[in-house]
Amino acid sequence: MRNLIFAITAIHCVLLPLSVLHADEDLEFFEKRIRPVLVTKCYECHSSVSSGVKGGLLLDSRMSIRKGGESGPAVVPGKAEESLLYSALTHESFEMPPEEKLSDSIIADFKKWINDGAVDPRDKPPNPSELATQIWEDAFQTRKKLWSFQPLASPLVPTHKGNRWSNLPIDRFILSSLKHEKLRPADRADKYTLARRLSFTLTGLPPSPKLLETYVRDNTDGAWPQLIDALLESPHFGERFARHWMDVVRYTDTYGYEWDIPAKGAWRYRDYLIRAFNSDVPYNQMVREQIAGDLLPSPRFNPDLQIIESHIGPMFYQLGEHRHGDSSEFEGIHQEMLDNKIDAFSKAFQGLTIACARCHDHKIDPISQAEYYALAGTFMSSRWISRTIDMPDRDAEIRTRLQQAKNTLQRAIADVWQTDLENNISVAALDKLQPPQALPVGDINHPWNEIHKFDGEELQAKWLELLNNHKTSDARAKQNNETHFRLIADFSQGPVEGWFTDGQGIEYLTRPGAFTLQQGDQFINALMLPGIATSNLSTKLNGALRSPLASNIDGFFLHALAAGGDFAAHRTVIDNAFLCEKQSFYSNDRYQWKVVNLHKGEPKRRTYAEWATKSSNPNFPPRWGLAREINEEVEKSPHSWFSVSKVYYSQGPTAPQKRLTAFIELLESGSPKSKQEAAALYQKWLSSMVDAWSEGTATNDQIMVLNNLLQTPWITKSASHELLKPLIEKCRELERALHPPRTVNSMADHDPGEDYKLNIRGSYYELGDPVRRGYLRLFNREADETSVFASQQSGRLELANAVASADNPLTARVYVNRVWQWLFGAGIVDTPSNFGKLGSRPSHPELLDWLAAEFIENGWSTKTLIREILRTETWQQSGQADPAAIATDPTNRLLHHFPTRRLEAEAIGDAMLASSGTLNSSLFGAPHNPFRTAEDEMKRLFSGPIDGNRRRMIYTKVTIMEPAKFLATFNTPDPKIPTGLRDITNTPAQALTLLNHPFVVEVASQWGQRILSTDDSEPRSRLERMLTTAYAREISADELGRWEETLFKLSDLRNTDPNDIMNDQQLWADIAHTIFNSKEFIYLR
Repeated sequence: MRNLIFAITAIHCVLLPLSVLHADEDLEFFEKRIRPVLVTKCYECHSSVSSGVKGGLLLDSRMSIRKGGESGPAVVPGKAEESLLYSALTHESFEMPPEEKLSDSIIADFKKWINDGAVDPRDKPPNPSELATQIWEDAFQTRKKLWSFQPLASPLVPTHKGNRWSNLPIDRFILSSLKHEKLRPADRADKYTLARRLSFTLTGLPPSPKLLETYVRDNTDGAWPQLIDALLESPHFGERFARHWMDVVRYTDTYGYEWDIPAKGAWRYRDYLIRAFNSDVPYNQMVREQIAGDLLPSPRFNPDLQIIESHIGPMFYQLGEHRHGDSSEFEGIHQEMLDNKIDAFSKAFQGLTIACARCHDHKIDPISQAEYYALAGTFMSSRWISRTIDMPDRDAEIRTRLQQAKNTLQRAIADVWQTDLENNISVAALDKLQPPQALPVGDINHPWNEIHKFDGEELQAKWLELLNNHKTSDARAKQNNETHFRLIADFSQGPVEGWFTDGQGIEYLTRPGAFTLQQGDQFINALMLPGIATSNLSTKLNGALRSPLASNIDGFFLHALAAGGDFAAHRTVIDNAFLCEKQSFYSNDRYQWKVVNLHKGEPKRRTYAEWATKSSNPNFPPRWGLAREINEEVEKSPHSWFSVSKVYYSQGPTAPQKRLTAFIELLESGSPKSKQEAAALYQKWLSSMVDAWSEGTATNDQIMVLNNLLQTPWITKSASHELLKPLIEKCRELERALHPPRTVNSMADHDPGEDYKLNIRGSYYELGDPVRRGYLRLFNREADETSVFASQQSGRLELANAVASADNPLTARVYVNRVWQWLFGAGIVDTPSNFGKLGSRPSHPELLDWLAAEFIENGWSTKTLIREILRTETWQQSGQADPAAIATDPTNRLLHHFPTRRLEAEAIGDAMLASSGTLNSSLFGAPHNPFRTAEDEMKRLFSGPIDGNRRRMIYTKVTIMEPAKFLATFNTPDPKIPTGLRDITNTPAQALTLLNHPFVVEVASQWGQRILSTDDSEPRSRLERMLTTAYAREISADELGRWEETLFKLSDLRNTDPNDIMNDQQLWADIAHTIFNSKEFIYLR
């Protein structure tokens, strides 16, 4: 029976109509040749999932493709020549796709398909979600094949028969490309040219005369490597390469927008880079530190400077332009900050433009919109804060001695105060302080103010009445507080779970009555309650206290029993907008209830409260008008402090009511029948509290009364007191020895990670589903899906490890290419921050991969990589180009000669200072303001010295609102955005700047003055000295003669007596100015 079925089936197949077989073939042709092209090349603009269907044309179903759009049917079955789709593919009518014409074979497939009847099984448009997924999947699979996304290759180093040029691997790769184009390398440059080129390349400065002479006179094979090593070991190497990296990460000293608020700690990040490059910190370590330095299990310490280097790295995120305010006021503020971070991260470390996927899937590269928001969740899950970078035990010995000295001082103060109370508390003294009006309940003078007009039985009755009234009021306050307030944090017991601290000054005070030693004659203003405080040792020390997220707090308001001064503040930070303006500055020595609005009206916000001293406040100094006038002295002073005892939450802004237990203690201590008896009770009451304070047993209410006592003249507060003066001076001497804390704007993982909701079409108002935190699917070759972070926090550490991995195909490639660019002026890939589809292809792909592999093999050492490149004949070529080579390779991508280029802006200024002999070569430190012809105090645009204190240009403040004009004229980058490659222009403004800018004129004048002190006996020798210094080479007699002729012409113009030429400062300043304007001075050959 089964055999019979098989036989019938076989006969049926043989007898099938040919039309059915053809139909199957046509269907297979459509599925294999037509549908994939429609999906990958057409659906983005012409399908039901397109954001805007172009020309009204849909191509995602049989009916729609035959109906066509505004111009008529797209497909006419059997008639390709009459089908608009076919003519559009051939670019004879419309141009589809618009970016590039399809291959001839694909166009031929469409012609055959249409002429064969345009078989199309698509009865209806596909499900939009499934279609979108299919479109993206096809695009992803195609895009991920780009060269830069592939694992590093292991190319063989080319061999060349009869190669007499160089046997170094890099040179052999270069020579191979040159030979392929029938080109040859240029001759080696002369030693003077090489020395100047190398010095500027590695340090940004001309070579010192001693270094130059040593190299030129050394004719051994080791001379060049020794010169390289000497310059790599120069401390100025770090300055030079730090400036390169500062371009890449959009370095700024201010935040710009409207007010140019300082970017706290930016210059410390700059100094961190200098140290890192000088000590050759492995690049993969620098990557980890900048992405997640605060999370590294083994951070990098600097014992000499007593700082945690790794903790400075995340300042990288907080560079660039940042708007003030927060998104609850103007939606988009934190989103713009976030986009800035993603853009800088992806371009700097990966050479990708991930920020282009903010509103939709990336148009060119294999990066989905969801992956943008996976990174957004990673960065938003961390808090954007100011972080202390000091090692915890910094000044430990001084702090111990200071605490001991303060303990001794406190005991002495208590003795002095007891004597003061015995001498000063009398009826006359108490009466003298009474104002005509009634005093509020809870004031130290209130009981006496109520009884001082009575005596005898009337006084006794009034005393009892006060006692009853106080008990009633206290009971009412207790009931009110228990009803409306819930304790969330009692810092008198130590750290509180869910609350976070930072800073050298942070201490948990369990004993009541610590005090802040004030400057000036009044050395004490108030005593501290048990709790958290920053100023127990000194107001110089910093601190920050941060609450849990408001979503974890039941109330709408926090009420903190707090004190503070010197611009300490409490802040409400919403959605990480750390330049928030919901902050209140403290100026109360005595504790008060401070109300903090959590702004919980918008539950989607990530909100927390923060108390911060000014050095731990990212928004200090704030923009103009948000605080009383802040002068430069106040801004630079580290003094700032706060203390918080307890924090409650409630549903409303009304503060807790004051308890009166300490006053009840007074009123219960006796029943006076005379003012003398009442005064005695007063004295005993205050004396007992001083005793309790001295012994560390005082209650909070007693401390509050003692703080009230400090407002009276009854006790000593003067540092001039003969018993206290030496003790106070000892404390102050130790306090002066304390170093001010160092902080940078950074990141902190305080909270569980939170996935970020996808912004549909990039809209802040139309939110999709949360996207799990993770990184690009492109690099997850095992699972072929977006790498989801396992961390319960932000995931930044996982991200750092993924980027710093040797398996990441981009990290080493991108960085090696940057170093090549910094050495040659152009990278092997000449779009250094874009290794995607729109970026350039490498001029030497095998060399790039070989360099990247060697770089990893050599421990990610920047200096080793640089040595390997600089020792090559390629780098030592002259700048003399062969006309035939120029004709074949006009842009010199094959490196048939060394590219002549102008010095960067900073190097031009530094060269002027170095040549004039006035350069201050000290490293590190706060930046100076650039010279400005006009200042704007409101926008914080101040002018600095004309010559920049003679420091290198890297130490000039980078201000977003008005960059330094001298530097900007010579193409320093826009500090708002990452810059992989500076613009190169040649404009009249540059020539005018060299002629007229006050900096150029001033430095030329200084050189003119200094040159007068040389021992040159006649103009020619002095000219030779100046020219040799400026050009770092020998000066020919003919050239010297022309300069001498110029000198005499200038002297004629200035009517200088020939006998006074050697003493005319302005004349020699003119020569210096002329040198500065010469092409050789500002160009590198």
